[in-house]
Amino acid sequence: MSQIWILYIVAAAIILLVDYKVIRDLPKINRWFTYVFLIAGMGVFVYTLQINHVVYASAWLQKWLSPLVPF
Repeated sequence: MSQIWILYIVAAAIILLVDYKVIRDLPKINRWFTYVFLIAGMGVFVYTLQINHVVYASAWLQKWLSPLVPF
């Protein structure tokens, strides 16, 4: 587990270092979105590597939205 976290943290650090000037010049809300997407990406990355049976987002949406579909 720690190797996965280290791998993702290194990848995120490289992304932040490469795009530091661009991220710094973004409006505050866009910077927050960038960080939120990096954290969400970390969650997805760890989930797909650690869980043997991956449940995709489209399957979750199908279960939630199926009562709303008329057919």
